[in-house]
Amino acid sequence: MKASDIMQKKVNYVTPETSLRQASKIIFGKTHMGLPVVSEKSKRLVGFLTDQDILSQCFPSMKEYVEDVVHSGDFSAMEKKLKDIMNLTVEDVMNKHAIYIKKDEHLLKAASIMKLKDIARLPVVDDNKRLIGILTKRDIFRALVGKYF
Repeated sequence: MKASDIMQKKVNYVTPETSLRQASKIIFGKTHMGLPVVSEKSKRLVGFLTDQDILSQCFPSMKEYVEDVVHSGDFSAMEKKLKDIMNLTVEDVMNKHAIYIKKDEHLLKAASIMKLKDIARLPVVDDNKRLIGILTKRDIFRALVGKYF
């Protein structure tokens, strides 16, 4: 079975210019763990944004921690910082090296990638790297194991 056989064709996605506030509404509102990031013009996959990418912005960077150890443990201040973080764009925090699979790849390859990379959602692209679908661990499990019930 190929990725294109079972992928979800209706995919929520964002562009690099989307605000984190808007992306967060989609991620948390639809209980997604992440969203593909697609170029507005070409519709090509340019990155991936996860809930953890957003939440990690609350914590100080290693440089900030070293420069100010005392205040880097101020969790109330970190929470207040969230308002500013929501004004960033997806491009500011997305993973620019999105892991994806091509539409004609085997499902077990997709499952293997997900396991190795510890991810739950895998964008599916065509030969021009345009987003055409998405696979989840649940989709693969249903397709491979569900036929035995």
